[in-house]
Amino acid sequence: MNFNFHNKIGLSSVEFKLLLFVFFSFIFGLALNQLFNISSKSNLLEFDYSYQDSIFLSVSSENEEEIFQSSNTNVVSKQEVLDFNNTKFKNISAKVLPAEKSININEATKSELINLPGIGEKTAEAIIIMREKNGKFRKLEDLKKVKGIGEKKFEKIIKYIYIK
Repeated sequence: MNFNFHNKIGLSSVEFKLLLFVFFSFIFGLALNQLFNISSKSNLLEFDYSYQDSIFLSVSSENEEEIFQSSNTNVVSKQEVLDFNNTKFKNISAKVLPAEKSININEATKSELINLPGIGEKTAEAIIIMREKNGKFRKLEDLKKVKGIGEKKFEKIIKYIYIK
């Protein structure tokens, strides 16, 4: 005998079995509760905190004005954040971009290369090593062969460099 009741109510067989399991588990739990007469209130202990509450409220109302006045001080949040920072901001220099077409890539020093946008120490060293190893760059696109310089980085630096 094939019972397809679950199809009539729009459930798959797995969903229907899960629904039946949950339903019968609930009924079984209710039956156990009635059988053993488990009362949730009988096992709980009740505590009276009214005395402790009254002490807290009396102390807090006496000191409320002092607490409010001490917490209402003028605080400069920016200065407070800077007080925890050990960095000396005056010594930090921003990267100064070179003028357009101002760096000859075949004669540039490491510090000149580092001033290019997106070029750090390692990439500058890689440019110099490649220049020493393979000779002077013949065209600007040869820079793309250097590890760390892709199309995007090349597009950022191309207006600052030239080949002589």
